[in-house]
Amino acid sequence: MTGDEWATAKRRFPVGSQVTGTVERVAGFGIFVAVEGVEPFGVVADVAGMHKDATDDSVVIWPEVGESVTGVVVQHTEHNGKLKIHLT
Repeated sequence: MTGDEWATAKRRFPVGSQVTGTVERVAGFGIFVAVEGVEPFGVVADVAGMHKDATDDSVVIWPEVGESVTGVVVQHTEHNGKLKIHLT
């Protein structure tokens, strides 16, 4: 990963922008999402942005691997070159 590639990814996906991608992996702390134009960097959807069940908001609905998701960029994580998103 070069500084120029990371700078380009941040310009293409500024904080507040909407992104759509495919769930690659589900972890206890978040969801890893593949988004075109962010390679070789990553996109992580944090658990705070997960959808809740309509009848019981204590139940979090996790997307499955391969599922398409949309979110809003809330942070550029400089130390590991990742975009952090909240799912919408």
